Amino acid sequence: MPLTLAYDSLEPIEKRIRQVRNDIGYISISEVIDRKHYESLGRIDFTESDLAPYMLDDELDDDEDNDDIEEPGQLPDLVAAPIPVDQALRHADAGCRWVREMVAANMNGQEEGRFRLFVWRPKGETILFTARFSCTDLGYVAPGPVKELGVIETATELLPNVHMTPEREAQLDALPTGRTWAALGAGHQQLLELTQKTYGHLATLQNTTINNQNTQILRMGKVIEDMASDRAKIAVGVTRNDETRRVEDGESRVREELGKQFISEIGTFGRIVASAKFGMAPEMVELAELVNGSPELLDAMKKPEVRQMLRDEKTRKELAAMLLMAAGSAPAAAPPGQSTAA
Repeated sequence: MPLTLAYDSLEPIEKRIRQVRNDIGYISISEVIDRKHYESLGRIDFTESDLAPYMLDDELDDDEDNDDIEEPGQLPDLVAAPIPVDQALRHADAGCRWVREMVAANMNGQEEGRFRLFVWRPKGETILFTARFSCTDLGYVAPGPVKELGVIETATELLPNVHMTPEREAQLDALPTGRTWAALGAGHQQLLELTQKTYGHLATLQNTTINNQNTQILRMGKVIEDMASDRAKIAVGVTRNDETRRVEDGESRVREELGKQFISEIGTFGRIVASAKFGMAPEMVELAELVNGSPELLDAMKKPEVRQMLRDEKTRKELAAMLLMAAGSAPAAAPPGQSTAA
C-alpha cells in the first residue's frame, strides 16, 4: 500500500537547496530521536553518478536523436537553439527527491517522524546550512489483533461434532493467539527498521572514514611539499652563504694588504709630521716605528708589568747599558752597496 506522506517545513528547505546549489558538495539526513540524539540515515554526493537514479527521464542527457549524418550538399534544417540546462539546478532537484525517498523509506511502519538535514560544502570543510522538518503518514493504521486467527480460538464452535480429547484441547491451547501474532509482526517490523538504520549508519561511517583519510592524505601531501620547499630554500641559503663568505674573505685579505702598504708608505710622511708638529727627534720617530714593526716587542710594551719596569730609572739605565753592550759586540754593518764577504 503506497504511503500518503505530509511534510512540514520541507518546501522552504528545498527552496534553500536550489538557491545554494552551486556551493553544495553533498547532503546528509538524520532522524531526530530526541534533543541531543540523531540517527544518521544516509548521505549523497552532488555528482552525476550518485544523483542519476533520482533524475527524471527528461533531465537526462539524450544524444541518440542527434546523430543524423548530413548528406553532401544537404542544408541543415533551421531549428531553434537549445535552451541551456542548469546542471546545478538538476542536481538540486535530484537531491530533493533523494531526501523525500529517504524519509519515505524510514516512515514505513511509523506514523510520525522528525528529521534534520545537513547541507555541506565540497570535501565537508564547512556546512552551508542545517534545518529540521517533520513528516506524517496520513494513511497509517495502528497494528491490532489478527482477526484471521480468530478461527483457531473458536474451532470448537465451528466444529461441534468433533470429539475434543484432552490432548486436542492442549494442542489448541498451545497455539499462539491473535495478540501474539500481532506482537511478532511488530517485532519483525522493528527488526527490519533496525537493520535498515544499521546499514545506513555503516554506510555513513564508511563515507566519513574515507573523507577523513582523504583529508589526512591531502594534509600530509601539503606538509611534504612545505618540507621540500624549506629544504630547497635552506640549500640555496647555504650556497649563498658560502659564496658570501668566500667573497668577504677575499675582500678582507685585500684590505689587509692595502692597509700594510698604506702604513709603509705613510711612515716617512708620519716622521716628518711628528718632527715638525710635536718637536720629536727623528731617532724617536724611528724608534716608534721599530716598536710598531715588531709584534713581539709591541706585545711586550703593551703589558702593564713591562711599562711599570720601564718607569724605574735604575731599570732604564741597566737596559740602556745592556743595549750598548750588545751593539758593541755586534759586527759592523756593511755600507750600502758593499758585501760583507772577504
